[in-house]
Amino acid sequence: MTKYSSRFRAKIVSRYLEGNISYEDLCAEYNISGTWILREWVQRAKVHGIDSIKVKHSRTVYPQDYKLAVVEYVHTHQVSCAQAAARFGISTSQAYSWNRIVREQGVAGLRPKAKGRHPDMSKYKKIKPIKRLKPTQEEKYKQEILELKQQLHEARLDRDLLKALATLTRSSQKHSPRK
Repeated sequence: MTKYSSRFRAKIVSRYLEGNISYEDLCAEYNISGTWILREWVQRAKVHGIDSIKVKHSRTVYPQDYKLAVVEYVHTHQVSCAQAAARFGISTSQAYSWNRIVREQGVAGLRPKAKGRHPDMSKYKKIKPIKRLKPTQEEKYKQEILELKQQLHEARLDRDLLKALATLTRSSQKHSPRK
């Protein structure tokens, strides 16, 4: 069971979108624990409509490529996980989770995992620590592509910064008196 129902969420978001009330005032009036929840609902509703904030009663299983696309969007567009989550219509915590998994385990960590208890598992066996998954060749390529896209984005930022610095230097030299 979720803490806030779909009807309650829709009511709060529509009230905020009508205007003349702040996140803080709404949170105080309806006893919502934090403004970040309300901000996430509003952001998701603006991008995907009111239906996107409804409570989902079934778990969605996302393919590895979709998860990687979300993480790649965060890294290449220099946006927060919350903004990427709103764009892709997923929860913010899910975007943070996928981002952390890629950072810690690489692309192989996004691979779907078997759910439930292993059939021959007894009560008294020791639980072995989770080993880091070995990436497949395709996952290695995807990881490398992700890293190269990040490097390219950083190089473009450096280039733009240097261009701006050169322009400022030239303009200051033109206007400064020569000795």
